[in-house]
Amino acid sequence: MKHLNKLLLSCAISALLVGNAHATLKLSHALPTEHPVHESLDWFAKQVRQDAKIRVKVYPNGTLGDESEGLQMVQNGTVALTKASAATLNTFAPDYNLLSLPYLYESREQYEAVLNGPIGKQILASSRDSGFIGLAFLDAGERSFYTSKPIRTPEDLKGMKIRVQSSALSIDTIKALGGTPVPLPYGELYSAMQQGVVDGAENNIPSYYSSRHYEVKNVFSKDMHTMVPDVLVISTKVWDSLTDEQKAGIRKAANDTIPVQEAKWTEYEKEAIASLTKNNVTFVESDILAFQKAVKPVYDKFRKENPDLVPLLDQIQATK
Repeated sequence: MKHLNKLLLSCAISALLVGNAHATLKLSHALPTEHPVHESLDWFAKQVRQDAKIRVKVYPNGTLGDESEGLQMVQNGTVALTKASAATLNTFAPDYNLLSLPYLYESREQYEAVLNGPIGKQILASSRDSGFIGLAFLDAGERSFYTSKPIRTPEDLKGMKIRVQSSALSIDTIKALGGTPVPLPYGELYSAMQQGVVDGAENNIPSYYSSRHYEVKNVFSKDMHTMVPDVLVISTKVWDSLTDEQKAGIRKAANDTIPVQEAKWTEYEKEAIASLTKNNVTFVESDILAFQKAVKPVYDKFRKENPDLVPLLDQIQATK
């Protein structure tokens, strides 16, 4: 019966998409409409209509659920597409784990060469059996700490409860830096900081700004410990029901979205910094070398616990 239900669902999706060139696919994400990632996904939706002759409707603000719920809906085919952090995806496909390692890249050029090259394509394809396929990596900037005091060195984090994504590597990183990691859904973070459940969090500047977290924690310390990208993914069930022409159109739209998103991100980040400064946010330059030294045990543990991923890690670190 379970197999029959899956077959019927697949047939229904296929009939809907192939039989109706104007079928509407749902794209869910949890970010607000002013966020540059939402603007980029909205642009992607318009391009899919043009390139693949398929309508895509974007549901922002967690309307259809948070990031984890969005992935679950993509897996079962009730939502076609979603945006998720690579840190969230690593519970579904191990290759994504690599992208949450702290200070993984020596430069922006290396970051782009890894994600936009063969290694990136391998990682995007690795989740097929988990119910979704990665279409593109979207820039999510560098993640840094925001609290009520400057975080210049790892010693400043000692005794502090820091909200993290639900990722083993994120947890290991905060522990290595001396803080206490507290996994929490993003939507609960504002009130958690207000109520003292956590002492701070870590994220990129656009998310810090668009979520208004600066109203609660107004010191942003730029240690830039990770560059974890967002990932645009599509349901395997939906993907397998598409024609070759539709797949090609969606892939083209996804690839064309990458530079558009980077431009929107850069512009929004500049605007955010200017506005945050006016709102009395203090920006702190952290001792990055001290942070890099402190997270070395994270790599030792990762290599020991993930021997199958070590060759890919070596490839990433050797990429120039």
